[in-house]
Amino acid sequence: FQDVTARRAVEQMKNEFISIVSHELRTPLTSIRGSLGLLASGLLLKFPQKADKMLKIAVENNDRLVRLINDILDIERLESGKVTVEQNAVELGKLMKGATDTMQAMASDNKVTLKTTPLDEMVWADSDRILQVLTNLLSNAIKFSEDDGKVRLSAKLLDGDEKGWVRVEVKDSGRGIPADKVDKIFERFGQVDASDSREKGGTGLGRPICRTIVEQHGGKLWVESTLGKGSKFMFTLPTERTAEEEEEQEEKRALFSKLFARFGLSAGKPKEKTLEALVEERQEAFRGL
Repeated sequence: FQDVTARRAVEQMKNEFISIVSHELRTPLTSIRGSLGLLASGLLLKFPQKADKMLKIAVENNDRLVRLINDILDIERLESGKVTVEQNAVELGKLMKGATDTMQAMASDNKVTLKTTPLDEMVWADSDRILQVLTNLLSNAIKFSEDDGKVRLSAKLLDGDEKGWVRVEVKDSGRGIPADKVDKIFERFGQVDASDSREKGGTGLGRPICRTIVEQHGGKLWVESTLGKGSKFMFTLPTERTAEEEEEQEEKRALFSKLFARFGLSAGKPKEKTLEALVEERQEAFRGL
């Protein structure tokens, strides 16, 4: 006798995922096909304004499709372990400023005030991945804030039982999240409202990606929200490498030293990207949103 309950559960999850992905892919593709079909038919030659509108719709849905595919690939690589975080001692304040600079244009376009209180504290983190988390959370906070709304990015050094950690907060003055949807928004394609992906341009994968990245750093990501008053997303990061990580790193260094010595090679340190280069990459990713 073989228990197939677990296998069936996995199969059901896989089928549900494929169903959702198919739907999410089909929606922008259908819109692109309809817009380009009208343009190709020549029916809009005498209506240049309508033709421009159809072309804009096609471009926007193409961009949405690209974001969706990138996010699907990103979360699959992260969760499968094919992409790991490369943690180093980095300045959290600079990452916070970099994320703010990246999202400032989007905040201005949405008539939202974006304020940051940088924390000058070193954290043990992957600069690129944490910048990805910060820009994603800020992007969501901006998109779901009303005109003249406020979004605030801050951080705090923890003490007591949580000594050795910092807590980063992204607070908005948006519509808030119903209590029964708080857990759902961290699921793949989870949205508070089914129309959000169309109206706000999101893929529903940003928050799951953020949670995976934070958990790979040993931290946690959660939200506190009140309907009609806004939400506050928080995540924690370590300020230094743990003893276990230090021991593992020493073992890796010793192993590589032996390998390089055996083949008469020099183990040079790989070149790291500067914070300015990472910020520029994030800004490029958010252009056009």
